[in-house]
Amino acid sequence: MVEARKPSALKVLLTRPVDQGQHLCRLIEALGCIAYHCPMLEIVAVEPRMPVGWQKYDWWIFTSANAVRFALQAGLPRAGGVKLAAIGKATAQALEAAGFKVDLQAPPPYTSESLLAQEPLLQVAGQGVLIVKGVGGRTELAERLRQRGAEVETLELYRRDGPSAATVARLRSLLDQGLDAVLVSSGEGLTNLQQAVGGVPSLYAVPMIVGSARLKELACQRGFTEVIEAASPLDEAMVEALAARFGLR
Repeated sequence: MVEARKPSALKVLLTRPVDQGQHLCRLIEALGCIAYHCPMLEIVAVEPRMPVGWQKYDWWIFTSANAVRFALQAGLPRAGGVKLAAIGKATAQALEAAGFKVDLQAPPPYTSESLLAQEPLLQVAGQGVLIVKGVGGRTELAERLRQRGAEVETLELYRRDGPSAATVARLRSLLDQGLDAVLVSSGEGLTNLQQAVGGVPSLYAVPMIVGSARLKELACQRGFTEVIEAASPLDEAMVEALAARFGLR
Protein backbone atom coordinates (compact mmCIF):
# COMPACT_ATOMS: atom_id res chain seq x y z
CA MET A 1 0.00 0.00 0.00
CA VAL A 2 1.33 3.43 -0.97
CA GLU A 3 1.91 5.64 2.03
CA ALA A 4 0.06 8.97 1.79
CA ARG A 5 2.31 12.00 1.82
CA LYS A 6 1.74 15.63 2.51
CA PRO A 7 1.19 17.35 -0.84
CA SER A 8 3.59 20.11 0.18
CA ALA A 9 6.39 17.55 0.30
CA LEU A 10 5.91 16.42 -3.29
CA LYS A 11 8.29 17.88 -5.91
CA VAL A 12 7.05 17.24 -9.45
CA LEU A 13 8.95 17.80 -12.69
CA LEU A 14 6.94 18.35 -15.85
CA THR A 15 8.49 18.40 -19.30
CA ARG A 16 5.80 19.68 -21.69
CA PRO A 17 6.63 22.60 -24.03
CA VAL A 18 6.21 26.08 -22.53
CA ASP A 19 2.72 26.92 -23.79
CA GLN A 20 1.39 23.44 -23.07
CA GLY A 21 2.75 23.19 -19.55
CA GLN A 22 1.06 26.15 -17.88
CA HIS A 23 -2.29 24.45 -17.27
CA LEU A 24 -0.58 21.31 -16.01
CA CYS A 25 1.47 23.41 -13.58
CA ARG A 26 -1.71 24.92 -12.16
CA LEU A 27 -3.31 21.50 -11.68
CA ILE A 28 -0.25 20.17 -9.84
CA GLU A 29 -0.07 23.26 -7.64
CA ALA A 30 -3.80 22.91 -6.89
CA LEU A 31 -2.89 19.64 -5.14
CA GLY A 32 -0.54 21.62 -2.91
CA CYS A 33 2.52 20.22 -4.68
CA ILE A 34 5.53 22.03 -6.09
CA ALA A 35 5.62 22.06 -9.91
CA TYR A 36 8.98 22.46 -11.63
CA HIS A 37 8.53 23.16 -15.33
CA CYS A 38 11.57 22.23 -17.44
CA PRO A 39 10.37 22.02 -21.07
CA MET A 40 12.18 19.25 -22.93
CA LEU A 41 10.81 20.45 -26.27
CA GLU A 42 10.70 23.87 -27.88
CA ILE A 43 8.09 24.30 -30.62
CA VAL A 44 9.37 26.39 -33.55
CA ALA A 45 7.56 27.33 -36.76
CA VAL A 46 8.91 25.99 -40.05
CA GLU A 47 9.13 28.19 -43.16
CA PRO A 48 7.51 28.55 -45.61
CA ARG A 49 4.35 28.35 -43.56
CA MET A 50 1.77 29.17 -46.25
CA PRO A 51 0.33 25.96 -47.75
CA VAL A 52 -1.15 25.77 -51.23
CA GLY A 53 -4.36 24.04 -52.25
CA TRP A 54 -5.99 23.33 -48.91
CA GLN A 55 -9.38 22.87 -50.59
CA LYS A 56 -8.40 19.97 -52.88
CA TYR A 57 -8.52 17.42 -50.01
CA ASP A 58 -11.45 15.47 -48.60
CA TRP A 59 -9.90 15.36 -45.12
CA TRP A 60 -7.58 17.54 -43.08
CA ILE A 61 -6.22 15.58 -40.12
CA PHE A 62 -4.57 17.56 -37.33
CA THR A 63 -2.20 15.64 -35.09
CA SER A 64 -1.78 18.22 -32.32
CA ALA A 65 -2.91 21.56 -30.99
CA ASN A 66 0.38 22.97 -32.28
CA ALA A 67 -0.56 21.80 -35.77
CA VAL A 68 -3.78 23.80 -35.45
CA ARG A 69 -1.98 26.86 -34.11
CA PHE A 70 0.54 27.00 -36.94
CA ALA A 71 -2.09 26.16 -39.55
CA LEU A 72 -4.08 29.17 -38.40
CA GLN A 73 -0.98 31.31 -38.69
CA ALA A 74 -0.48 29.93 -42.20
CA GLY A 75 -3.95 31.05 -43.24
CA LEU A 76 -6.12 27.95 -42.79
CA PRO A 77 -9.23 28.73 -44.90
CA ARG A 78 -12.84 27.87 -44.08
CA ALA A 79 -13.25 25.60 -47.08
CA GLY A 80 -16.64 24.02 -47.59
CA GLY A 81 -16.80 20.29 -48.23
CA VAL A 82 -13.54 19.47 -46.44
CA LYS A 83 -13.89 17.34 -43.30
CA LEU A 84 -11.70 17.96 -40.27
CA ALA A 85 -10.32 15.29 -37.95
CA ALA A 86 -8.39 15.70 -34.71
CA ILE A 87 -6.44 13.12 -32.75
CA GLY A 88 -6.52 14.61 -29.25
CA LYS A 89 -9.06 16.56 -27.21
CA ALA A 90 -6.82 19.61 -27.04
CA THR A 91 -6.48 19.51 -30.83
CA ALA A 92 -10.25 19.39 -31.31
CA GLN A 93 -10.73 22.19 -28.80
CA ALA A 94 -8.17 24.37 -30.61
CA LEU A 95 -10.08 23.93 -33.90
CA GLU A 96 -13.44 24.62 -32.29
CA ALA A 97 -12.10 27.69 -30.48
CA ALA A 98 -11.08 29.06 -33.89
CA GLY A 99 -14.60 28.48 -35.23
CA PHE A 100 -14.03 25.25 -37.14
CA LYS A 101 -16.33 22.23 -36.99
CA VAL A 102 -14.59 18.97 -36.04
CA ASP A 103 -16.12 16.09 -38.00
CA LEU A 104 -14.11 13.29 -36.41
CA GLN A 105 -12.13 12.95 -33.19
CA ALA A 106 -10.09 10.02 -31.95
CA PRO A 107 -11.67 8.36 -28.90
CA PRO A 108 -9.60 7.42 -25.82
CA PRO A 109 -6.69 6.88 -25.61
CA TYR A 110 -6.57 9.64 -28.27
CA THR A 111 -4.01 8.07 -30.58
CA SER A 112 -3.49 7.64 -34.32
CA GLU A 113 -4.58 4.03 -33.89
CA SER A 114 -7.90 4.95 -32.28
CA LEU A 115 -8.55 7.53 -34.99
CA LEU A 116 -7.81 5.00 -37.73
CA ALA A 117 -10.36 2.62 -36.20
CA GLN A 118 -13.22 5.08 -36.77
CA GLU A 119 -15.71 4.22 -39.50
CA PRO A 120 -15.20 7.32 -41.70
CA LEU A 121 -11.50 6.47 -42.15
CA LEU A 122 -12.01 2.79 -42.90
CA GLN A 123 -13.28 3.49 -46.44
CA VAL A 124 -11.07 6.24 -47.86
CA ALA A 125 -10.03 4.75 -51.22
CA GLY A 126 -9.64 7.54 -53.76
CA GLN A 127 -9.98 10.29 -51.17
CA GLY A 128 -7.41 13.02 -50.59
CA VAL A 129 -6.05 13.38 -47.07
CA LEU A 130 -3.79 16.13 -45.75
CA ILE A 131 -2.08 15.37 -42.42
CA VAL A 132 -1.04 18.58 -40.65
CA LYS A 133 1.80 17.87 -38.23
CA GLY A 134 5.26 18.67 -36.99
CA VAL A 135 8.51 17.65 -38.64
CA GLY A 136 9.29 13.96 -38.21
CA GLY A 137 7.33 11.90 -35.72
CA ARG A 138 5.38 8.71 -36.32
CA THR A 139 4.38 7.73 -39.86
CA GLU A 140 1.76 5.04 -39.15
CA LEU A 141 -1.24 7.32 -39.78
CA ALA A 142 -0.14 8.18 -43.31
CA GLU A 143 1.00 4.64 -44.09
CA ARG A 144 -2.25 3.02 -42.99
CA LEU A 145 -4.38 5.49 -44.92
CA ARG A 146 -2.32 4.90 -48.06
CA GLN A 147 -2.81 1.16 -47.60
CA ARG A 148 -6.55 1.83 -47.62
CA GLY A 149 -6.27 3.61 -50.96
CA ALA A 150 -6.20 7.24 -49.87
CA GLU A 151 -4.00 9.84 -51.55
CA VAL A 152 -2.10 11.19 -48.56
CA GLU A 153 0.13 14.21 -48.23
CA THR A 154 1.70 15.66 -45.10
CA LEU A 155 2.17 19.30 -44.21
CA GLU A 156 4.89 19.93 -41.62
CA LEU A 157 4.41 23.35 -40.05
CA TYR A 158 6.67 23.22 -37.01
CA ARG A 159 9.64 21.42 -35.56
CA ARG A 160 10.51 20.31 -32.06
CA ASP A 161 13.87 21.53 -30.78
CA GLY A 162 15.60 20.29 -27.66
CA PRO A 163 15.81 22.19 -24.36
CA SER A 164 17.93 25.31 -23.94
CA ALA A 165 21.21 25.25 -22.06
CA ALA A 166 19.59 27.19 -19.22
CA THR A 167 16.79 24.61 -18.95
CA VAL A 168 19.30 21.75 -18.86
CA ALA A 169 21.28 23.46 -16.10
CA ARG A 170 18.11 23.99 -14.07
CA LEU A 171 17.08 20.37 -14.58
CA ARG A 172 20.40 19.06 -13.30
CA SER A 173 20.13 21.32 -10.26
CA LEU A 174 16.66 19.98 -9.50
CA LEU A 175 17.90 16.40 -9.74
CA ASP A 176 20.66 17.22 -7.26
CA GLN A 177 18.03 18.57 -4.85
CA GLY A 178 15.77 15.54 -5.31
CA LEU A 179 12.49 14.99 -7.17
CA ASP A 180 9.49 12.86 -6.23
CA ALA A 181 7.91 12.41 -9.67
CA VAL A 182 8.33 13.33 -13.33
CA LEU A 183 5.61 13.71 -15.96
CA VAL A 184 6.53 12.94 -19.59
CA SER A 185 4.14 13.28 -22.53
CA SER A 186 6.11 12.22 -25.62
CA GLY A 187 8.91 9.97 -26.80
CA GLU A 188 10.92 12.96 -27.97
CA GLY A 189 10.53 14.59 -24.59
CA LEU A 190 11.76 11.41 -22.91
CA THR A 191 14.79 11.20 -25.20
CA ASN A 192 15.67 14.84 -24.61
CA LEU A 193 15.29 14.36 -20.86
CA GLN A 194 17.76 11.48 -20.91
CA GLN A 195 20.22 13.37 -23.09
CA ALA A 196 19.98 16.45 -20.87
CA VAL A 197 21.04 14.62 -17.72
CA GLY A 198 23.20 11.87 -19.18
CA GLY A 199 23.31 8.69 -17.12
CA VAL A 200 22.37 10.21 -13.75
CA PRO A 201 21.10 7.15 -11.79
CA SER A 202 18.75 9.17 -9.58
CA LEU A 203 16.57 10.09 -12.58
CA TYR A 204 15.79 6.47 -13.39
CA ALA A 205 14.52 5.80 -9.87
CA VAL A 206 12.03 8.70 -9.88
CA PRO A 207 8.41 7.55 -10.47
CA MET A 208 7.41 8.58 -13.99
CA ILE A 209 3.84 9.34 -15.14
CA VAL A 210 3.21 8.89 -18.88
CA GLY A 211 0.10 9.24 -21.03
CA SER A 212 0.13 6.12 -23.20
CA ALA A 213 1.00 2.43 -23.23
CA ARG A 214 3.49 3.04 -26.03
CA LEU A 215 5.37 5.63 -23.98
CA LYS A 216 5.30 3.41 -20.89
CA GLU A 217 6.87 0.58 -22.86
CA LEU A 218 9.56 2.92 -24.21
CA ALA A 219 10.39 4.30 -20.74
CA CYS A 220 10.67 0.79 -19.30
CA GLN A 221 12.96 -0.21 -22.15
CA ARG A 222 15.14 2.81 -21.37
CA GLY A 223 15.65 1.62 -17.80
CA PHE A 224 13.14 3.64 -15.73
CA THR A 225 12.17 1.47 -12.78
CA GLU A 226 8.67 2.78 -11.99
CA VAL A 227 6.51 3.96 -14.89
CA ILE A 228 2.80 4.66 -14.31
CA GLU A 229 0.43 4.92 -17.28
CA ALA A 230 -2.27 7.56 -16.96
CA ALA A 231 -5.69 6.96 -18.51
CA SER A 232 -4.80 9.41 -21.30
CA PRO A 233 -2.23 12.12 -22.09
CA LEU A 234 -4.68 14.84 -21.00
CA ASP A 235 -3.44 17.06 -18.17
CA GLU A 236 -6.27 16.00 -15.87
CA ALA A 237 -5.55 12.31 -16.39
CA MET A 238 -1.83 12.77 -15.77
CA VAL A 239 -2.52 14.62 -12.51
CA GLU A 240 -5.06 11.99 -11.45
CA ALA A 241 -2.42 9.27 -11.92
CA LEU A 242 0.07 11.35 -9.93
CA ALA A 243 -2.44 11.82 -7.10
CA ALA A 244 -3.29 8.11 -7.05
CA ARG A 245 0.37 7.07 -6.91
CA PHE A 246 1.12 9.23 -3.88
CA GLY A 247 -2.23 8.92 -2.10
CA LEU A 248 -3.04 12.60 -2.40
CA ARG A 249 -6.80 12.03 -2.79
